Amino acid sequence: MMKDTVSVVIPVYNGEAFISRAIQSALNQSVPPFEIIVINDGSTDATSAILATFGDSIKVIAIPNGGVSNARNIGIKASAGEFIAFLDADDIWYEDKLKRQLGVFESYPDVGFCCCDFGFVNTKTDLMANHFARFKDAADIIFDVPMPLPLEPLVGGNFVGTCSNVMVRKEVLDKAGLFNVSYKQAEDYDLWLRFALVTKFVLLSTVLLEKKSHDGNLTNNFLETLLFHEQVLIDLQANNQAKVQLAQIQNKYLSALALVRYEIGNLFYETNHRTNAFKYFFRGLRTVSTVNNLRLFTRFCGRKLIRSMSVRKVST
Repeated sequence: MMKDTVSVVIPVYNGEAFISRAIQSALNQSVPPFEIIVINDGSTDATSAILATFGDSIKVIAIPNGGVSNARNIGIKASAGEFIAFLDADDIWYEDKLKRQLGVFESYPDVGFCCCDFGFVNTKTDLMANHFARFKDAADIIFDVPMPLPLEPLVGGNFVGTCSNVMVRKEVLDKAGLFNVSYKQAEDYDLWLRFALVTKFVLLSTVLLEKKSHDGNLTNNFLETLLFHEQVLIDLQANNQAKVQLAQIQNKYLSALALVRYEIGNLFYETNHRTNAFKYFFRGLRTVSTVNNLRLFTRFCGRKLIRSMSVRKVST
């Protein structure tokens, strides 16, 4: 087993309530990381004092608040490991997380990206659920062996799910670039798409961490997330590395973009932004000319038109 090759990158902002358990889960790995780099992103609470209690077991980089993507990029640039493993400050790794992922890279030298399954609390049932369970019937998503063409299923949605389950070869980052700091959300999805242009993926079906939630999670604003998701897909077309692969999956790519636009329209409608809603429904319709897309337009837009007409009748 390869050892002393993993740099753990942990960005934190005002994480006094949870940063200790995240760091401890990295320190408790059965295969210890080469280094743990914590980027204190301008915290104003007791985060700095808590980080100081770990002494030389972690490397702390304190910076003015610049957002999570900027913090991760600084951690990557400061790293010396052959591999980078990301850990969000409010998540917890299980003790064999690094060991299992290093085993993947040892078994498949041509694979540059590995993510694993993770558990999270379903807010509707308050029960633990597994992220990859939703993809068990997806024909184009395979587990525990290399996915030679990960771009095709990835344009259909961010099956990775979180940064905390990712380990990537440093050389892949050298080829694909770092996180795009201009995205407030979906910056991870953008990077995974660029990774998919240059390397194979392995998705480990084993649950190796717990994804935690708290009131400060940016992903609580789902409409904003979808708007950035749309922008990421649009920007992908302008990536010179993507042109050949996108041409091979053009219909799937455009269908995925159309679906995101329908979902944005739906959320605009539910938040009483009706003009924006119908703008996005028709934008989705114009994205790709297929029978299935016409069905989607009818489903999303038609239902909202019926609701709008019903409301008008009741009000009169």
